Amino acid sequence: MKKFYVATLSLTAMLIGSSTFAADPAQECKKLQDDYNVIYASKGFCFKDPEAKAKFGNDNCFTSKPKFSDKEQQKLDQIAARQKELNCK
Repeated sequence: MKKFYVATLSLTAMLIGSSTFAADPAQECKKLQDDYNVIYASKGFCFKDPEAKAKFGNDNCFTSKPKFSDKEQQKLDQIAARQKELNCK
């Protein structure tokens, strides 16, 4: 069930994109990190960060170096660039 949840979130994040940001930079940073983590989780990434681990779990994880499609990598790069613009922690 968790795989389905992660896959659904990943697809939603990819379709909607990060264009629906909150006005509060802290909320936007949180959403960006969640969007980033959803893509990683959908690829079986094993989280070390306690917050990400609690949210996405490591029950179905199998890698510390996931492979991404061009579209996924482009989305990750966009998220990272926006995080840099906002000086997210």
